[in-house]
Amino acid sequence: MVGVWIATRAVFVLIYANVIKAPVGNVFADVALYHRWSDALLHWQIPPDDPMWQYPPGAAALFRSLRHIAGDSVHSYEITFFTLALVADLLVLLTLLRLARGEGLLLGAWAWAVVVPLLNLLTYARYDIFATASAVVALAATVRRQVVAGAVLGIGALIKVWPAVLLISARPFAGLRPVLSGFAVTLAVLGGVLTLAFTEAWSGFTGNQAGRGLQIESVGATPLVLARLGDHTIDIRYVYGAMEFVDHPFVRPATVGLLVLTLLGLGFLGLWWLAMGRRLVWSSTVGFDIALLAILMTVVTSRVFSPQYMLWLIGLAAVCLTRRDTTQRVACALVMVATALTSALFPWFYAQVSTDPDWPGTALLVIRNALVVAALGIGFHTLTRGAVRTRPDTGGTRPDPVTNTATGSDVMR
Repeated sequence: MVGVWIATRAVFVLIYANVIKAPVGNVFADVALYHRWSDALLHWQIPPDDPMWQYPPGAAALFRSLRHIAGDSVHSYEITFFTLALVADLLVLLTLLRLARGEGLLLGAWAWAVVVPLLNLLTYARYDIFATASAVVALAATVRRQVVAGAVLGIGALIKVWPAVLLISARPFAGLRPVLSGFAVTLAVLGGVLTLAFTEAWSGFTGNQAGRGLQIESVGATPLVLARLGDHTIDIRYVYGAMEFVDHPFVRPATVGLLVLTLLGLGFLGLWWLAMGRRLVWSSTVGFDIALLAILMTVVTSRVFSPQYMLWLIGLAAVCLTRRDTTQRVACALVMVATALTSALFPWFYAQVSTDPDWPGTALLVIRNALVVAALGIGFHTLTRGAVRTRPDTGGTRPDPVTNTATGSDVMR
């Protein structure tokens, strides 16, 4: 499996070095954009008047640090970014191997090694790999180092917000306290420093995010994508760094509705977590499973669903697959299939969704989105079904190989 990781990543190094002809066009335009932003960031300024800047200040610190390492050359910046993205990829693999020790499974590490290459060079041309690595490391740390887990989640949240949702992976109340302590201290100290360091540190994140429309790849945009097959007058525009529906009457209620669904979905999952947390024989598996479902919920109900978001889902699915008693095997399998469809959609069939609507590309997108929605629905069903079978006071006990706590023999399957 390590050999597969080395071989597949070596292929990408050769593609990047132009030794092997690239199967796709240049996907590193975003890295050039990061370099351009770093001109302002070197002066502790958030990129002024750029609607594509939509990130919290941790991203600003990352892009600025890369500029210090790489120097002024765009090419050097790209090489540095690619190299550090490979390091983050390797960090995820090593973390998954660590989780597989004892009675764990190598299936999660295999999934990461094999499925990530389906996204081609995109993995190393977007900074989502760094947020994903922080999420995977944090989940692994929840097993025995909860304060560290919270601190890493705090760093991840400052880079791209969504890792903050993974606080739900901690056991309610008693298990949450150390994780929340690490998270709050890191967010307060590091977030405070970055807020003071960068002028208007949060302005682009709050303002530009609020102004976004409905990205064509998002689940909520699927009805409009289908409608465009029969009505090519439905307008899309390149705004905020993506192709979006902007002026159609469906867009406003859809974006508001998706936000409401995000809040309701996470709220419902949070209520289940609070209600069942004390009744379950809690283990790391429960935390991993509910973490995957929380991020699936945010992706399904998001106005944006860029192809690199699949990295988030692959990473969390891989964490679940290190546990023998995970309830999320079907959901994880659906995520992997959805990743394969995403790799076909972007970039080969993307024009058939955006500029020249046609059935092959549209069908790929619709099926991909349906699979992700199905993963969420099936995942929650199997989680709750497993919870019903779990009893807090079973007769025989055995040591949990992960948490070293006594658990019932009838633990969540």
